[in-house]
Amino acid sequence: MSATVLGLGIVAPGAPDCASLPAALSASPVRPPRVGVVPDGGDAKVRRLPRLERMALAAARQALGAETVTESMALVFGTGYGGLTATVDFLEGLASRGPEFGSPTAFHQSVHHSPAGQLSISLGLRGPSFTVTARELSGETALQLGMELLASGRAEKVLVVAADECVPALEAGYRAFGVLAGAEEADPHRSLEPGEGAAAVLLGTGPGPLRVESCALTAHPCAVLRFARAEQLAPLLRQALEVQGAPVSFSLAAPNAELHEAEVAVLGERLAGQAKEAGAQHFGFHPSAGLMRLVAGALRLGEQPPGAACVLHGLALGGGQALTVVRRAAA
Repeated sequence: MSATVLGLGIVAPGAPDCASLPAALSASPVRPPRVGVVPDGGDAKVRRLPRLERMALAAARQALGAETVTESMALVFGTGYGGLTATVDFLEGLASRGPEFGSPTAFHQSVHHSPAGQLSISLGLRGPSFTVTARELSGETALQLGMELLASGRAEKVLVVAADECVPALEAGYRAFGVLAGAEEADPHRSLEPGEGAAAVLLGTGPGPLRVESCALTAHPCAVLRFARAEQLAPLLRQALEVQGAPVSFSLAAPNAELHEAEVAVLGERLAGQAKEAGAQHFGFHPSAGLMRLVAGALRLGEQPPGAACVLHGLALGGGQALTVVRRAAA
């Protein structure tokens, strides 16, 4: 199962679009990894949308470009957190004033599938529409579903979008569990730095310069707030050693030093001899970061010789693991 990449879009810390992403990735990472500018195209209606939906829409429009939207184009939206700003507003209203003062607007913006509805309205999408959430592998899960829709013939093209935002309440949660990077009580070896952003990939069939060759997802028995152990991660990671190409680059999940050491230990000499992407440092740790790293890897492949490949590793708290391969088509 594979798919052709027809378009890419991104809204990342320090990079409001794909054109500005290479420069942002070559500079020092923005700290904290937050999105400063969300393109709205000068549309007043877009500016009134919740921030999460504005990021998702901006990335989706980039990926679509001049592509004609038809009823055979599907939408898959991935998010792990959903509209956190709206969720916090709604719950704070309930807690401080009682259930009769819960905001209906904040409630409908807080549900995870709200951005998919807004994307469909704004872009004129009338085909199948799905929302998926799979913790910190929501971007990869959305990508895999998009590829399955193409393989099954349910759609001729699929717009895959993933978006998540970071708010103070989320950071407070990380801090409460002792894993927020920079917090005094955090273990530096295991600490996480939450980020945010949006990415979009337009998938199709047939020939093309870039292809998503595979997207494998698995899960390991693991505590809810821990990552899988190194020996659990090793079997899927070893598949990266089998990927052929000239050259092959690796985008490691590496949310902290402990996991980085585990990845390096498995890949060993193969990793030492190949390029390593630094996207995780720039995007932070969040459910949509996997799709953002895929966009970054695909953009780099556009400058590589035919046959070059990028292998992207993904991890989620609770034992989730992903391995995605993107390749530039052979001449």
